Amino acid sequence: MFHALVSAGPSTAPGFPVVNLLILIAVVVIAWPLIRKIRKAASDNRKRRWVEEGLMDRPVTGPESADRSD
Repeated sequence: MFHALVSAGPSTAPGFPVVNLLILIAVVVIAWPLIRKIRKAASDNRKRRWVEEGLMDRPVTGPESADRSD
């Protein structure tokens, strides 16, 4: 009887869980660009608000920014 209990251990599935890996890849492919877009929008809104409140100078864009790199 003891021999039957020892041999009835938990069964593990052989091989690598490919389905779980595919699900993880799909989540990363969908979530990564979405998170980047949300972070960029939040950053732009924060910078705009800081400029409006006078906490930050307006960002310099265009050819003038190349001159200031000295």
